[in-house]
Amino acid sequence: MLTTAHVANPEQGDIIDKTLDLFRANSLFRNFEIKGPVDRLLIILILYISDCLAKIGSARTVPMQIEASKMLNTLSIDNLAIPGDACLVDSRAVC
Repeated sequence: MLTTAHVANPEQGDIIDKTLDLFRANSLFRNFEIKGPVDRLLIILILYISDCLAKIGSARTVPMQIEASKMLNTLSIDNLAIPGDACLVDSRAVC
């Protein structure tokens, strides 16, 4: 039996919108109080956005949009170390 996917209310923001809105303020904190799974997901998304910005920022010259897209596509298929993983050391993946 096929089921349909849940369609979000377009008038409400989703977790990605919320993460982007809160990225700057939350990226300055070293400690987060995790109250539930949404907070954990928010932290993981903030770490991922930080990795994306670091990847683009590490280029020798400012990449054009197509080059930046390629860099981020490559990053997206890499393994993302998340808090609690053995290979996460000082907020950087070393595996």
